[in-house]
Amino acid sequence: MLLTRLLILDVDGVLTDGTKVYDKDHNVLSKRFMCKDFSAIKRFIAAGIKVVMISGDSWNREMAQKRNIDFYCTRDYGTLNLDKSVLLDQFQKKYKAYRHHMTFVGDDYFDLSMFQALENSFCTADSPDIIKQHASIVLKSKGGEGVIRELYDLFIMKKWIREDPDMESVLELDRLEQTSQEMK
Repeated sequence: MLLTRLLILDVDGVLTDGTKVYDKDHNVLSKRFMCKDFSAIKRFIAAGIKVVMISGDSWNREMAQKRNIDFYCTRDYGTLNLDKSVLLDQFQKKYKAYRHHMTFVGDDYFDLSMFQALENSFCTADSPDIIKQHASIVLKSKGGEGVIRELYDLFIMKKWIREDPDMESVLELDRLEQTSQEMK
């Protein structure tokens, strides 16, 4: 039985379809996210699973912070390092989760080290073959098309989450998000 204490999510290509809109100076203007994934993330958290986001793109930081989700950018450490697995020891200490209690969702070559380092991993349907070969499970959803919602449904179906959290717990998490407060 899969016992997840920490769910580590890549952002671009998992929560998004990988599309970025740039201005003429090559600054990212926007990305496309699936709101249903954010509902699933709240359900994971309400079920007692800590969720973190990891990316090589610091643009995603504000999005994560407004949703009260810890965010880690591999480029924040003064290097152009895209090896996300360098953060696993830090995650183990901070979240008190051993690697066999960590689950990763990724989609592309820059995630390969995470797939190699963790035994519990999932990838999107549109991941390259090398990623699919290293993933524990290949999901049916493509990036940005409900990957995390599908993952949550799989956790419920396989009973990897003991019970679906009550709606009030999920709604309370939503009320605490800055994104919800900004919509008032």
